[in-house]
Formats: sequence, C-alpha cells, structure tokens
Amino acid sequence: MFEISSKSNGALFNVGNEKTPIFVVDDFMANTTDIINEAASLNYINGQEHNNYYPGVRAPVGEGYGMAVLKAIAPIFYNVFKVPKDLTLYPINGSYSLLTQHEKEMNLLQCIPHYDTNKMFSFAVIHYINPGEFGGTAFYRHKPTQFENITEGRKDTYMKEAQNFFDLHGAPEQKYFTRGTEHYELLNIIDYKPNRLVIYPSTLLHSAFIENPQHDVNNDVRSGRLTSNFFIEFN
Repeated sequence: MFEISSKSNGALFNVGNEKTPIFVVDDFMANTTDIINEAASLNYINGQEHNNYYPGVRAPVGEGYGMAVLKAIAPIFYNVFKVPKDLTLYPINGSYSLLTQHEKEMNLLQCIPHYDTNKMFSFAVIHYINPGEFGGTAFYRHKPTQFENITEGRKDTYMKEAQNFFDLHGAPEQKYFTRGTEHYELLNIIDYKPNRLVIYPSTLLHSAFIENPQHDVNNDVRSGRLTSNFFIEFN
C-alpha cells in the first residue's frame, strides 16, 4: 500500500548565511492514493489542541504509512545531515495536516515565522500530498539578531529582541507571513509540489508560504492543502 518510489529524486540545498541544509525528495512515494484515502477516513482536531500553532486541523498518520516514511528517510539524517552514528532516531509524532484557518482567526505567533524546537539533531519532515497548486514552505532570517536557527543558546536573546521589535513597531499584521519585512528576511521558498518531501532542522525559522489563502484554506481533505508532518529527534 505505502511503497517508496524507485524513481524518487533527492537534492540538498543550503540556505542563508548559516548554510543550513534542507533536503528535498521529489516523487517520494510510488503513489499517494492510499495516503489520501487514509487521511480522508480520519477525525481531525484543531492544531492548537496538539500544543502547537499549526493553522488548521490534524490527525495521526497510520502505522503503515508512518513506518514507510521513517524507514526510507532514516539514512538521510546520517548521510546528509551528519547526525552521529551512535545517536538513535526517535519519532516524536506524525500527523496529517490540513490548512483550514482563516487569517482573521490567527493569533500573533501564527503571523510570524517560527521554529519547532531548540534541540540539536531534531528535524521536521513535511510531505506535500494532494495534487494542486498550493503555497509551499519558506525559511527566514531574524533581522535584529541575524539568527536563522534558534538554538537553545540563542533562544533567550531571540525572544527578547523579537519582543522589543513588537514593543517598538506593534504587532504583526494578522495574515499569513510570506515575503520579508523589517523584522524577518525571506531566505528561500521550497515550493509545494505533490508527492514532494522536505526535511530541515527544527531550529530553522520557517512558515507555510500562503500567498493565496482564499484558495489554500480549504476544509476538504481531498482537495485542500493536505500534508503530513513528522518531528524527529536523535538521542
């Protein structure tokens, strides 16, 4: 049911001044029909109930699909991201994610780029699933600090400087963050392409790049911006 494509094609990108690696695999699965069918059969809850700020709804991926993804990408972390071989992969979670939140419903933290964790050797994986043209994923630099990755040692400085910016300039515009501003500089966009998989360090500032929310915000699992998202740590 959930087979990795023999025609998959991977490429490594380094973004920003910090040369952070991002790995992109096109034509990742042999087909996505069974993935879409599984996703459409599930019950979804609001992203905030998963203790995150995802602007939509999520449901856990099934074991078959989840294990197929993890087995296929495990060597990439050691060979491409240079994770030490003595560290073990631990999947934190895997979810189907559907973008459903309208801009008027967004809170401040959803209107700026974010990081997932501050931990070294932690990674985010996103698989673009549904056919169609949707916004991809963008990566940013925080201008006041020039930070692109918010590591544990940088967290306090970043939070302080971000708050200082809000205090001086006011809250960000209530909308999906896309192009650069005086606060954040756009570094790179990985476009949405059906059956494309993207892997990047969880410390890297990023955001869904939604320039056309009238199209991309869609409650239908079979026609909306459906992705799967995995968070992985090594210990």
